Amino acid sequence: MRFTSLPRPASLNAFDIISFSCGFDLSGLFEEGTDGARFVSEVHVSNIISKLEEIAKVVSFSVRKKDYRMSLEGSSEGVKGPLTIAAEIFELTPSLRVVEVKKK
Repeated sequence: MRFTSLPRPASLNAFDIISFSCGFDLSGLFEEGTDGARFVSEVHVSNIISKLEEIAKVVSFSVRKKDYRMSLEGSSEGVKGPLTIAAEIFELTPSLRVVEVKKK
């Protein structure tokens, strides 16, 4: 699947970037505690998406995606239902992407 027809990933503004600092992260005021991680990558968006799909296949997770958001869902039920992981890709600069991964 080619991603050339998709719009570019959402760009981050100054407030988004500042919130990456743990001292300025106010998301706890607006969201329930979620387990997650962010990382920066120089890899092209299509390669990031392909790698997430590859990982999901190895662990038998189903994948749903829309533009630059993905949802990976486990097939087995846990105590609180199946494990669901959300991943979203943002553009920091034309050559850098931020990938945010959260447990839902």
